[in-house]
Amino acid sequence: MPELTYEQKLIHYATAPRASAGIICQIENGDTVNHWCGKLRGKFVQTGPNWKKASKQKALESAHLFREDCRAEAKAKGLLCF
Repeated sequence: MPELTYEQKLIHYATAPRASAGIICQIENGDTVNHWCGKLRGKFVQTGPNWKKASKQKALESAHLFREDCRAEAKAKGLLCF
């Protein structure tokens, strides 16, 4: 499967029907730490340097923000008309 272009990825995430959240586990200072992260279309999405959240609700808000940013950029580029 060929790699998607930036514009194709932008539309892919801008038109995601719903946001979700998932947990990632990381080792920090020798301890296992769980973080909530926003997801669109089953992929983790990152908004800014603080994309790992303490709660599921904050992670969902982050995913919604990412989708809205994608929609705004796609509209500005003339890729979406809604």
